[in-house]
Amino acid sequence: MNEQTDEMNLKDRLDLIENMIAEGRRKTESWGWTFVLWGVAYYVAFFWGELAHFAWAWPITMTAAALMTMAVIHRRGSGQPNTTMGRAIASLWRAMGISMFILFCALGFTGRLVDAHIFVAVIAAILGLTNAASSMILRWKAQFACALVWWAASVGACFGSETAALAVFLIGIFFCQIVFGIYGMVAESRRHSRSAANA
Repeated sequence: MNEQTDEMNLKDRLDLIENMIAEGRRKTESWGWTFVLWGVAYYVAFFWGELAHFAWAWPITMTAAALMTMAVIHRRGSGQPNTTMGRAIASLWRAMGISMFILFCALGFTGRLVDAHIFVAVIAAILGLTNAASSMILRWKAQFACALVWWAASVGACFGSETAALAVFLIGIFFCQIVFGIYGMVAESRRHSRSAANA
């Protein structure tokens, strides 16, 4: 009898963990718009900084993107995650955002954004790490694919010309921010449609 009860408890715990992972993935999908917003912000900062040779392009653009993100979260209502899994994922992305903001500001203010190889390698590695950690927590292969693309961009930036390094960065932004964000938004929209149809 005790063995049967232990098996049921174990099965219930495993089901709870699987449900938490699925909920975490759904929550991340609902934040797909932030991937798109930040992907566009990276493009704006990159081209503004490159074409105008403006050292403040990254800090200004990242601040504007952060303010836009906060405004949308405020408009949507409570942006605070309500599960342990949600809080863990949100904390991971916030820590990445703070780290990148500090790094972009420091590189922008000191004029060190001129070395494309180091810039792309470091930024892509940070984005790869964050996507990988998030995907491992959520057991989400699509997000792990983003991590692989970012890591490949990080390695690729160390070889070849400066133009090639910048190209892999722009390609990484497109696939891992814009496309992945749209993927999350579409998945969320389909889930809402199914819920509405079932109701």
